[in-house]
Amino acid sequence: MKPVKWGIVGTGNIANQFAQGLQQVEHAQIAAVASRSLDSANAFAEKFSIPKRYGRYEDMAQDAELEIIYISTPHPQHFENVMLFLEAGYAVVCEKPLGVNAAQAEKMVAKAREKNVFLLEGMWTRFFPAFKQALEWVRSGRIGELKMIHADFGYDGNSYRKQWRFQHDMAGGALLDVGIYPLALAFAMFGTNPIKVSGAAFIENGVDEYNSFTLEYDGGRIAVLSDGIGVKLDNRAFIGGSKGSVLLGEGWWHPSKAEFAPSGDSEVGISPDRDVFEQPYPSSGFQYEARAVQQYFLEGRKEAPEMPLDETLIIARTMDLLRKEWSLVYKEDNE
Repeated sequence: MKPVKWGIVGTGNIANQFAQGLQQVEHAQIAAVASRSLDSANAFAEKFSIPKRYGRYEDMAQDAELEIIYISTPHPQHFENVMLFLEAGYAVVCEKPLGVNAAQAEKMVAKAREKNVFLLEGMWTRFFPAFKQALEWVRSGRIGELKMIHADFGYDGNSYRKQWRFQHDMAGGALLDVGIYPLALAFAMFGTNPIKVSGAAFIENGVDEYNSFTLEYDGGRIAVLSDGIGVKLDNRAFIGGSKGSVLLGEGWWHPSKAEFAPSGDSEVGISPDRDVFEQPYPSSGFQYEARAVQQYFLEGRKEAPEMPLDETLIIARTMDLLRKEWSLVYKEDNE
């Protein structure tokens, strides 16, 4: 089988992690890298033995040998980058969030469908075997009637306040950076149709440094979710039901372990029905997402069932709704 040729846009930390994961995928070749700085592209290319390097994204978009493009630039650049490569006819994987707002996401999804090419918002969590096991326990009814989710994702980035995540003109803030993860978790477990969404945020210099929000569903289901770039949180995910619960431990957005506990279980006298799924993984973990994308591309699919494009749009609209409640407006909202 001939190699599938990937191009990577951006050379930051996430691009490095993705490249490491891609090296674990059979028949995948990183054929090119692009950066706004040719020096940066050259350094990245040397590190990962990439034959082609570009100092302009537009030049990579003319490389007819490439097949799948991975975009890892800061999210204010996603719209322009994604539209460039979709217009050129490539399959595209773009880091989350797909766009700064729903309007951008809608245009990108429409363009992918118009060009009949693959597009994925890179919600890598959905592709980890441990997450898939947790989801199967929930969807199969093993934990019974769903009741509550509690999930956090927050880190203390105060030592890096000059970076783009703390800049209003770069659409910085916790919700778009990390809050999207617990939101996507709730949608995976409870569905995309909450009957009420509400929340509160601490905003400093036009950026939500931390926030908490609640999704209420019919049947009494509630998801309580928190995130932050200015405060370290518990960083665990709990999904509770009438017959048991599922726990994804610290770092749950890239899990190697999922735990099921029946109702009434405790650390004292652990039930024999307790179940632990554990699958440690080499490298960064991005290989699960990359491997699935490559397979779907070869099969001619246009989106990934783990993260459908319509769900990406609902997530974007929900984040818009929360930002509206918080009066948090970016320049992209007025374009």
